[in-house]
Amino acid sequence: SYNGSYRLREAPRSAGSGIQTYNMQRGTSYGASVDFTDADNYWNNVNANEDQYATDAHYAAEMTYDFFYNNYGRNSIDNNGLLLKLYVHYSTNYYNAYWDGSVMTFGDGDATVTPLTTLDITGHEISHGLTDYTAALNYQDESGALNESFSDIFGTAIEYFATPAQSNWTMGEDIGDIIRSMSNPNTYQQPDCYTGTYWYTGTGDNGGVHTNSGVQNYWYYLLCQGGSGTNDKGNAFNVTGIGRTKANAISFRNLTVYLTASSNYADARFYALQS
Repeated sequence: SYNGSYRLREAPRSAGSGIQTYNMQRGTSYGASVDFTDADNYWNNVNANEDQYATDAHYAAEMTYDFFYNNYGRNSIDNNGLLLKLYVHYSTNYYNAYWDGSVMTFGDGDATVTPLTTLDITGHEISHGLTDYTAALNYQDESGALNESFSDIFGTAIEYFATPAQSNWTMGEDIGDIIRSMSNPNTYQQPDCYTGTYWYTGTGDNGGVHTNSGVQNYWYYLLCQGGSGTNDKGNAFNVTGIGRTKANAISFRNLTVYLTASSNYADARFYALQS
């Protein structure tokens, strides 16, 4: 409650310092951002500015915080109650969302997609912050691919945690543009195993961090669900899934206990077994 109405802030959340969501008003100055407000605290703010998407971002941040706290006792992404700040309506025709090391920023997308405030995208981006405060995986080559993959893993895990009946193994479907598939990486030109089909060896995209992430994404899918077949290298496999709860815990422990900034796929495999 604030000045006779309500603003989109909460503090604390469990042991943390809370979550605050601000309106960039389609500008790029964080200092010029303002509060989202509502008269009755029922945040169905459908209007020409699409302010309802601020509620989506705020809710997704709540679910991200709750996922890590309820399952692993982690007090925000830094384990010290970090205040999560979200900035919605960044710029115009901006098709991106990102964690910049301190806050979350969301574009409204362009003519082809809706604002990037969904559970899987928000969970993905805030999980980059978790990686910053734990393994700090270098955003380059194999360590960068792992960095991206852990964000996909937790973005998907958070989506299943919050809305299990509406969840799936793709990234970005709720904005109208599927970016990656964890259950079949080849569908979106990603490898399903190390150095498999579509494995990227060039210098673009920091050494293919968004492409080669498919390897650990598929590992996670198989760990959760199980599956059998022949991988990109022609090797037959038959995996019995252990379920999301255990797969999530193994992934979280690997990232937060064992891996370091320069870890590669061989390290991720070794320490996943340890985890």
